Amino acid sequence: MINPYGILISIAIFISIKTAEGIIEKKDEDTLWGLSLWAIIFGIIGARLYHVLDYLDFYIKNPVEILFLWNGGLGIFGAVLGGIGGGVIYLKVKGKKILPWLDIISVVTPLGQATGRWGNFFNNEIFGKPTTLPWGIYINPENRPLMFFNNEKFHPLFIYESILNLILFIFLYRTYKRKHNKLKSGFFMSVYLLGYSVIRFSLEFLRIDPWTTHLSPSLTLNVAQTISILLIILSLTFIFTNKGNKK
Repeated sequence: MINPYGILISIAIFISIKTAEGIIEKKDEDTLWGLSLWAIIFGIIGARLYHVLDYLDFYIKNPVEILFLWNGGLGIFGAVLGGIGGGVIYLKVKGKKILPWLDIISVVTPLGQATGRWGNFFNNEIFGKPTTLPWGIYINPENRPLMFFNNEKFHPLFIYESILNLILFIFLYRTYKRKHNKLKSGFFMSVYLLGYSVIRFSLEFLRIDPWTTHLSPSLTLNVAQTISILLIILSLTFIFTNKGNKK
């Protein structure tokens, strides 16, 4: 049986790599494909690990389902951090400059995210709280949380994120084409992490039962928002401490 989720993820990866080919020199294509392979492998591992930790109680009882990637369940923050880690390892092994390549990957990653998010539509997942807005999406009863079983329409979080990621991609792509020779290496990676963290932090308010951790009986942290805040601080710190043009 053909799985639309897997197809969308594959298309998203292919589109991202082909778009990256358009902003690099021909001689660097082998490096791009090698880097992409490592980033994809480590990104999938990181994405699945993030998701498994989020739903740890379920996977402890059903460990074999950890391997069922086609059923959905890839945490984007895990994918981003894992992908960056895999990319850094590859670039170090090959003796390549790290930040310029991470900039290129960061430019096209939100395009892949915008495309891949539509796989959630076919899995009836990544929807938010109930809504009466005209663009609310119908969720099948078997996919509804018990607390909202009588609600039919929910916020289409995957659509919101897809649109916002597409806007982020357009901004990064256009800026890269015009100014990448003038801006310091690492700028685009920082802007991507900043932009996506703001997107994710904002959308978490619409999530149903987000991943939280209890620091004390009275203090609970939303994990995704906590990671978002940390990445926002790190990104802004890098941007403002590395002002100016390339030398």
